[in-house]
Amino acid sequence: MNLRFITENTHYWRSDILSGLVVFLIALPLSLGISFASGAPASAGLISAVLGGLFGSFLGGSSLAINGPAAGLIVVVLSGIQNLGHGDQMLGFRRVLACLVIVGALQIISGFIKAGKLVALFPLSVVHGMLTSIGLIIMIKQLHVFFGHSAGPSIVDSVLGLPESVLNLVPESALIGLFGISVLLVYPHLKFRPTKSLPAPLIVAAGGILLGLILHPKGLVNIPTSPNKFLITPVFDVISSTQSILVIVTIFFVASLESILSASAIDQLDPLGRESDFNKELWSKGVINLLCGLIGGLPVIAEIVRSSANISHGGRTPLANFSHGIFILMFILLFPSVLNMIPLSALAAILIYVGLRLANPKQFKEMLGLGLNSFIAFAITIVVTLLEDLLLGILAGMIVEGVFSFMSHSSSFSRLLNPKFDIKVTEDNAIIHLEGSISFLSTLKQKELFLAISNYKVIEMDLTKVSFIDPTSLFLLSRETAKIKKNGGIVRIRLPEKYHSVFQRIEHHS
Repeated sequence: MNLRFITENTHYWRSDILSGLVVFLIALPLSLGISFASGAPASAGLISAVLGGLFGSFLGGSSLAINGPAAGLIVVVLSGIQNLGHGDQMLGFRRVLACLVIVGALQIISGFIKAGKLVALFPLSVVHGMLTSIGLIIMIKQLHVFFGHSAGPSIVDSVLGLPESVLNLVPESALIGLFGISVLLVYPHLKFRPTKSLPAPLIVAAGGILLGLILHPKGLVNIPTSPNKFLITPVFDVISSTQSILVIVTIFFVASLESILSASAIDQLDPLGRESDFNKELWSKGVINLLCGLIGGLPVIAEIVRSSANISHGGRTPLANFSHGIFILMFILLFPSVLNMIPLSALAAILIYVGLRLANPKQFKEMLGLGLNSFIAFAITIVVTLLEDLLLGILAGMIVEGVFSFMSHSSSFSRLLNPKFDIKVTEDNAIIHLEGSISFLSTLKQKELFLAISNYKVIEMDLTKVSFIDPTSLFLLSRETAKIKKNGGIVRIRLPEKYHSVFQRIEHHS
């Protein structure tokens, strides 16, 4: 049992439970929408939200993370169901569940061997490219549902089929979808809202139900009204096939990467200044994902949007995550028939908005501002993901970023992996000189350096002799020095002039 869960909740239990209630109102429609978009039974996302809340609270490495199904894994699960099911959607889902059991076991092992730090090896351009491509795929696929139709099997088919879906739109679905997207775009900016605790996704779901009673759309959520019918067991008959292995590897990398990145981002928002244990976060997600695979849930991560809502509504301990899981479980047990009244086009509107946030057009401008090399790697990640799949997109982006780093460095390849630095220390001061090239390939070494100097009161970093430093390393520099400053340290950084503007831009967006 997680003792932190017991000791931290005594002072904040009221605000934690209230925050858990608000997060539950956000997570309920999102979990349904993610299930639907993934091609999984509607119950799958709800199971994940419940298990993520109940077990993540006790086992997780982050105090404020809200655990549940993620939009970032929609593309992976949907592709797995299609490839493994060969036309049989339920069989495909059960085979994906078998893959998820293996993913859970791999995450448990990875956490215990302290592999959480390896997430630092993913360059900034590739991470943003991955999230942007996922957002684009979600929007393209859900636009068909928005207009009352189904998306094509591939992203190319979906894009080519959009004009037909628009020209032959189903009026009832389109009206409900239009209502939903209008609420999501306008509601957060209203000065006079009934209550700040009433989240926009809940208004979309509730409004969709009311409009559905009037318009009678064809597509509605369909979940079992009997809780014992929620459980779906995995099928391991093709677990050793090439397709299954690809599904396992992709879910493992994307789910682990998203969880640790989310936990890191949550740490930046934590009012109490705590830091997550990434290895614990990794193995705890493994336990939850293994359970999800055994009983019919979707992959679980630490989800940044719901976690941010948790913090902004007063959540301060793991009790908030636990509460949100309990509220979802209670709703499933008491009001399952209400969920079956939600129109699919209302959920499509919610997911289109989620996709738009992931693929925010500002990201293209921001990545271009980090340099042409990073923008090219970012764009390659997106293009390959859209045309092939997510795992190939990530690999392509990393190869491109690595090639640019190799072409830009002015010393031996070993120095690219292990840059030269010199540390001179006194009782309270540390002076660091770095030379050569610094890239994402040496982020583990960079993190070791920051760990070694983190307790000094005054730190001077001289990087003026660095010939090349990529945006990923500048982002790490910004984040780690911010932590030192937050703990009362003084940090002075000297960079080559050509990197001043990029560093300032990264600091502004960190």
